[in-house]
Amino acid sequence: MLTILKEKFICFENSRSVVIAELSVDAKTDLPAVNGLEGRTLAQGSLAWVISTGVFYGLGSDGKWADQTTGEKYDPAATAAATSYDGE
Repeated sequence: MLTILKEKFICFENSRSVVIAELSVDAKTDLPAVNGLEGRTLAQGSLAWVISTGVFYGLGSDGKWADQTTGEKYDPAATAAATSYDGE
């Protein structure tokens, strides 16, 4: 589950609001891709708190979330592509 705690509007781009957001998610796998929130594009600098681990992630300009303690990258777009592959 994902909750938007706060967001700041930056501009409109391709009929979507570009925002810097503060999010909370239950697990790392709930972190959204840059275009993963309906009607919004997440901007670099968006932050997310993973409740199950207490870890904070920051969104980089590469569209990947970076663990703010270890620097480990997490790409929700790659994870979604891998889970949608049906092997055929």
